[in-house]
This record gives sequence, C-alpha cells and structure tokens, in this order.
Amino acid sequence: MRSARVSMSVLAAGVLVLTGCSGEPEPDAPPAATPSATHSAAEEKPAPTDEPEDAPTSAPAGERFPQCEPAEGKTVTMLEDEVIAAQVIPEVVVEAFEFGGETVPAQVIEAVTIPERVIDRGCIVEYDAPGGCLGAVEISGAFIPGYSLPARVLPEVTLPDGTVLEEIVVDGVARPDVVVEGASAEEVCQSEEGEGTYVSAVYRPAIYRAAGYQDVSYQSVAYRSVQYLDDGHVPGASIPGVSVPGASVTGESVPGASLQGYLLEGTDDVEVTDEDESVSYSSEGDVLFGNNEDEIRPEAEAALEAVVADIEQRGVPAAVVVEGHTDDVGTEEHNLDLSERRAEAVATWLVDHGGLDAGLVTTAGYGFAHPRADNTTDEGRAQNRRVVITIKFD
Repeated sequence: MRSARVSMSVLAAGVLVLTGCSGEPEPDAPPAATPSATHSAAEEKPAPTDEPEDAPTSAPAGERFPQCEPAEGKTVTMLEDEVIAAQVIPEVVVEAFEFGGETVPAQVIEAVTIPERVIDRGCIVEYDAPGGCLGAVEISGAFIPGYSLPARVLPEVTLPDGTVLEEIVVDGVARPDVVVEGASAEEVCQSEEGEGTYVSAVYRPAIYRAAGYQDVSYQSVAYRSVQYLDDGHVPGASIPGVSVPGASVTGESVPGASLQGYLLEGTDDVEVTDEDESVSYSSEGDVLFGNNEDEIRPEAEAALEAVVADIEQRGVPAAVVVEGHTDDVGTEEHNLDLSERRAEAVATWLVDHGGLDAGLVTTAGYGFAHPRADNTTDEGRAQNRRVVITIKFD
C-alpha cells in the first residue's frame, strides 16, 4: 500500500473515523521497538506564530510574519499590501535682499523626503487537519511603518550693521511603527459525546483582527515678520507647514465553522458527520484493534462494512486516504509507527474486502499530533486512538 503525507486542502468529499485500542503498551508488555525505517507519518502542523514586538520597518513580510511563508500543511492567503508614495517637501529659498547698501545673500532650506512606505497587511493562514477535524486558522499581524520628519530651520541672519536675527526652529515630527496583533483559533476535532441519535457538535469560533491606525502629522509654519530698522528693512520669510496623511489597516475576520453529527442508520456506534462536501464516519470503543496491535479484529468488520455500504451510495471515490492516530502514551516514535501500521491495516481491508481500487488508496500516520479529546483521561485517550478514512469524489 502506498504511503503519503496528505494535505486536507485537496480532499473534498468523505471522511471515515474509526476508533481503535490503546497506543499505550500494557504494563507487562516489552517496550515497543523503535522503527528503523522512515515511515509516512505526517508532520504536526506548525503552531500559530506570535508577531514580533519590534518589527523593523525594512523587514520583508516573511521575516516580520513568518507564518505567511508558503509551506506544506497550510494554505496562505496574502492580504494585499498598500503603498504610501514618497512625499517630497520642497526646498525653500529665502531671497537675497539689499540692506544698508549691501547685499544680504540668499539662504536655502533643503528639501526633505519621506521615503515610500509599504503597509504590510499580513495574511490569513488555514492549517490542514485530518478527517473529522476543523483545522486551525490564523490571521497574522499587520504593520504600518513609522517615519520621521526632521526639524526645519529658518536660519539666523547677520545684517551689515551687526544686527542678528535669530533662527526660527520648527520641531520635527516622529511617528513610530504601528504593529497590529494577530488572531488565531486552534484545531478542533469531532468528539464522541452524546446519547441516542445525537452526536455532539464541534465548533471553531470566528476570529477577528482589529484595525490599526497611524495618526496624521502636521509640522507648523515657521515665519519671520518684516523688520524695519534704521538702515533699511528686512523682508519677511517663512517655511510652509507640512501635513503627512494618516494611514490605516482595516480589520480582518474569519468566520466560525462547525461539524454536526448523527448515528449511521442500522448501526449502534458508527457516527456520521457532514461538512459541506465532506462526510466522516466514526466508531466508539475498542472496535478495530487489540492493545498495541495492528491486526483488525473480526468483530470490527461489521462497522467497516456499514461504512463501505454508505460510501457506495454516495458514489465511486476518486481517491482514498487512510490516516492513523494514537493517544500520547508512549514515545513519539512508537506512536507514529503504530499509527501508520494501523492505517495500512485498514487500507488493506478496504481493498481486499471493501472492493476499493488499490491504486486510489494512500496512508499517513500522525501519532498523537492531532488529538480530538483530552489525553489526560481514559475516555479522551480512547477517542484519540482512531483511524480516519478520507474519501475524495470527482
């Protein structure tokens, strides 16, 4: 049977979840051997990343918000950057003038440029998840670069008679970087709670990233009035005021999502979950495997047969991915290996007894990377020990 690491973004139709037995070795059992060959266990999705507090203005987006870098196991939607064009404050020339029969030379206040700034709006990340789960989602932070406008000076003037007209200084303006904090929601998986024909729903809440603002800036006018003296007059001079527009980042949101469940008709313990174009089937209890084993129990075949029958009613699948999961008892290496062997066992049954095309079936082992319940309780660990079959239809 072929093994593959599978991205949920390419799976569109059905999902089967069947709970097996413990991934924990019995107290008197010998320690599980560490597999010597590399198996097809899929890596755990990366945890959402916190934005840096001091993101430098010159940092590329991938360095500022690393989660926005494309990678296996997630879908990244970049939010369009906004460019604030460079703003040039032109030079000011104070013209030469005659005073007391002599020429007072011109003065030049140099131009100032506020460089182009790029508002980084970040990205939305949807992390892949196994069947029966809603993947984690994240909205990265956003970044508005800061800038500074230096102080501008109307220089002093020394007149031929020795009179000094003092310089006039307009204070500079500085706007710091604005960093907007991101938002995230963790992966959630369908649990096996509820009684009768009702299976508890699972809900991933909506997330919202707030808007961010950078205020407008204004540098005031510098003005020296006309001076009337004994030897003549000094013309007035001024530096115009400067206004720098404000900037903003709009808020972003990702809506909530949910999975609803019910019991498969004609069975006592097979749960069905519908989500858009996907369907999941799950079975409670120690149905599939004995403790620390990968051989399917004969009594588990009735549940598998019921699921195969339901899949056949929905149409012929175009691809089948079988995923194995365990609880967190024991080493990571052992659980990864056990989850892959169990996925292989179910995949083999689907081909040999369920009539599925072997060329359509791949497997992946996740170990305890994607729990759907609390691993600190016996009930939670039992739910986490499962095999998931994902069906894709054309």
